[in-house]
Amino acid sequence: HKNECVSQSQQLKAAANTTEEILNKHAPKDFCDPINFDLMTDPVVCADGNTYERLTIETWFKTGNTTSPLTGVELESTSLIPNVLMRKVILSWRENEGAALVEAAKKGS
Repeated sequence: HKNECVSQSQQLKAAANTTEEILNKHAPKDFCDPINFDLMTDPVVCADGNTYERLTIETWFKTGNTTSPLTGVELESTSLIPNVLMRKVILSWRENEGAALVEAAKKGS
C-alpha cells in the first residue's frame, strides 16, 4: 500500500510539473516574472515600477542587490506592493485560457 501511495504522489507531482510547464510556455509575456520568466502567482510592484514574482525579487534583495534587476538603477526603496489587479488577471487567465491549454495538451499526449 505504501508503494502505491508513493507512486500516486509521484504521478501527481509529475502532473503538476507538466501543468506548470505548459502554463509557463504559453502564458502572455506580461504575466511572467522578468527575472526567471515563470508565470507569476504573487506579483508585486517594486520601486522601479515593474512587477515581479514576490519570491524572485525578495531573493534578489536578500543576495545584497539594491538595484533594479531590469535597469540596474539604484532603487530608492526595497518595499514591495502587492499587484492585486495583476494577480486577479493572471488567475483568471489560468482558470480559463490556461486550463484549456493544459487540457488540450493532455489530450494530445
